[in-house]
Order: sequence, then C-alpha cells, then structure tokens
Amino acid sequence: MATALFISETFLKDNTQVSKNVDVKYIREAILWVQDSEIQTALGSTLYDKMKADVVAGTLTGDYKTLMDDYVQATLKHYTVAECLPMAHYKITNKGLQVQDSEQSNPASTSAVDRLVEKEVNKGDWYRQRMIEYLCENSTLFTEYENPDDGIDVIHPSKRNFRTSFYLGIDPKPSSLQQKYRDE
Repeated sequence: MATALFISETFLKDNTQVSKNVDVKYIREAILWVQDSEIQTALGSTLYDKMKADVVAGTLTGDYKTLMDDYVQATLKHYTVAECLPMAHYKITNKGLQVQDSEQSNPASTSAVDRLVEKEVNKGDWYRQRMIEYLCENSTLFTEYENPDDGIDVIHPSKRNFRTSFYLGIDPKPSSLQQKYRDE
C-alpha cells in the first residue's frame, strides 16, 4: 500500500514556524511517526486505516474530510513540530551525534529545545482532546470509530487524551486478552 501522509511537508512549513529550508526527510519521518503513534491511537486502527486508504485513493470526502481538515491536521502539525525540533538541533553523522551550528548563529540550548518541544506537545494534546471530543459527540458519523474491528492487533480508539507521570496504582488484572489491550 502507498504511504499516506495526512499533512504534507509544505502544509507543515506553511502552517508552523518550521523554516522552508528544513530537510524533507526529517519532516516526512516525523509525520509518519506521529500519525502512527498519536493519531492512530485517538482514531483507532480501523478508522485510521480507512482514512489512510481514502487519502491514497483521493476519495476523502464528507464527514471524513471534515475530521481530517478540522481536527487531524491541527493535531498532527503540533506533534510533528515537537518531533522535528530535536532533529533540527542535532544531526547524526558518521562521527556521531553532532549539534547543528553555523557561522552566523548559535544552536539553542538543550533546555530551550526541551521547552519548545513541551509547548508543541501541549498544543498537540489540546487539539487531540478536541478531536476525541468531536469523535465521541459524532460517533454515529464514523462507524469505524463506533465499531472497530476485532483482533489482538487492532488499536481501539482512545477516549482519554492526557498523560501523567504520576503512578496511580495497579489496574485490576484483565479477564481476557481483549480487555488487556482495550483502552476503556
């Protein structure tokens, strides 16, 4: 199957602070990772796969296009910037990990990069929450969201968004494999 990007490199550069001269290979890899790790967990793999197929076929229309244009792309752009920031700061070469530098500028400190990443992740989380709320409110419009496929490899849509680094205790043991891997 052809690779489906929910946003293009041009869209990212036109709608964020990412410079026009940033190498496309960093952006493309970041988009693909964020789609798989953040967008797919919110949509669930059934809806995600349907939208990927529609993007590849050029048949994304109606409610699915609204979901893509108003929610998925806004979420995706912020998470992608957060993913790109460290790669813009560092470069992997045959000599090892290098800090980017030039004669006319100085590289940002690691703490400054970390703060920028955190800000972009927070923006992505905010838009992802809006997307989840939209999907929950309009679940009847998206049968793949309401009724995901069965199987151990199926990612069920997440109804929760925000993460915490606090330990909140142990969940009770699941009674089945489906319950073990379900996010409800």
